[in-house]
Amino acid sequence: MGLPAQLPVTLLCLLAGTAHFIQGRRGDIILPEVIKTLNILTERKTPCTKLMIADALAVPKNTTEREAVCRAATALRQFYLHHKVSWCFKEHGELGDLRLLRGLDRNLCSMAKLSNCPGKEARQTTLEDFLDRLKTAMQEKYSKRQS
Repeated sequence: MGLPAQLPVTLLCLLAGTAHFIQGRRGDIILPEVIKTLNILTERKTPCTKLMIADALAVPKNTTEREAVCRAATALRQFYLHHKVSWCFKEHGELGDLRLLRGLDRNLCSMAKLSNCPGKEARQTTLEDFLDRLKTAMQEKYSKRQS
């Protein structure tokens, strides 16, 4: 008893359609997830949020939204991979926040869909200010998407 010759082709088409649907839905989920994570991180006022991070949100006007998001992800990654930052989060028992920053980085990279972006920003700001401004930008993006 064999399978009809058209069955594998049909299954492949269904699988491809499902993957496209899931990928599209993932994009709809990422932005609210980013905002939720930023809400959690900005509510907590801890010593580690006073640490300095590259001000990747101060971008030239001709920067695309994807580039800006990619720069923010790069700045976050460079920030949380630094040994002094990891030490601060461990010292103050904030490993959950460190995990949230890593997840935020992953989600921002997914939103940007860029593999390489500049990451050396001259200006510095506190993590607290960076996260507040990023949250405002993401909320504005979400509002535009809803209207």
